[in-house]
Amino acid sequence: KVSAPGKVHLIGEHAIVYGEPAIIAAIGKRCYVEADKADDVRIESRELNTERIYPLSETIEFTKNVQKLWDAGFESKNFSQLFGFMKKDSMYPAKAAIGKALISLGIDGGVTIKISSDVPIGSGLGSSSSMSVAIVKAVSELYNKNLTSEKINEITFSIEKFNHGTPSGGDNSTCCFGGLVWFQKSNPENMIQQLKEKVSYGLENFILVNAGKPQKTTGELVQHVRNLDEGFRNQRIKAIGAATMAMRDALEQKDFGKMKALINFAQRYLAELGVSTPEIDTIAKSALSIGGAAKLCGAGGGGTVLCYHEDKNKLINVIKSLGFSYWETALGEEGVRTEE
Repeated sequence: KVSAPGKVHLIGEHAIVYGEPAIIAAIGKRCYVEADKADDVRIESRELNTERIYPLSETIEFTKNVQKLWDAGFESKNFSQLFGFMKKDSMYPAKAAIGKALISLGIDGGVTIKISSDVPIGSGLGSSSSMSVAIVKAVSELYNKNLTSEKINEITFSIEKFNHGTPSGGDNSTCCFGGLVWFQKSNPENMIQQLKEKVSYGLENFILVNAGKPQKTTGELVQHVRNLDEGFRNQRIKAIGAATMAMRDALEQKDFGKMKALINFAQRYLAELGVSTPEIDTIAKSALSIGGAAKLCGAGGGGTVLCYHEDKNKLINVIKSLGFSYWETALGEEGVRTEE
């Protein structure tokens, strides 16, 4: 049995896809995966209340076909066909993750996977990354492959491409390594830096608010931003990147006033990129009106809003008055781990 945390972007979403930095935190909500050896591939999902059995050979062939769809999307710079296919069945992401893990690890046996997750699906909290990280580690432990965290992250990143087209790699890195992560895409290797040394304290007085289920996937929202006028898009992407640099300084200096201003700044530019919603805007405006801060998390289009106020109870009362559900969680939690 293995578990991996969900994650939340403190700042930097969407800009991260274009090489700008992001600060991402592992959260207290986790995805749990139990693995047992089998002749075929069996998947049980508590959240989807679904159980499926697939022949091993069919699972491998399915995964190879998904890879071909990704290759075609990468060539054409449009993953619409891939996303359309992956949305046909709620179990396809887990099936592809298992297939990719088996192929990558050179395993010719089957597996029974039981998934139980506290991370809400489609919430911007890394539900697919936490599941994929946990599946890869569980399968590798089951077959005694003794993978390093770096190798687990590498395989998970290839799985995340099936779900999101050209993801940054930030989500899976945070779900894998945990803590507070400074992430930036770069060649030949992405920059993944733990911020524990200079930001050694816990991040408090945050709540996560449910702004409704997104109508589009992360991949589709990333595609929407990609389709914007390049000049319009890049100006806002660069501004979010600069705000992320300033956020690191604010956290190191414990300047929470500056942190608040940067959260609100990022929300404004994400809204201009077209990934906010009326519900998110309402939450953000209300937090701002009481001297707090709020911004969408992940791809946006719904999902989760990260809210902050020095007086957390004051913030909670405002969210309750708006009729939105919320939850409190620690930020900077442990990464993927074996439970038993």
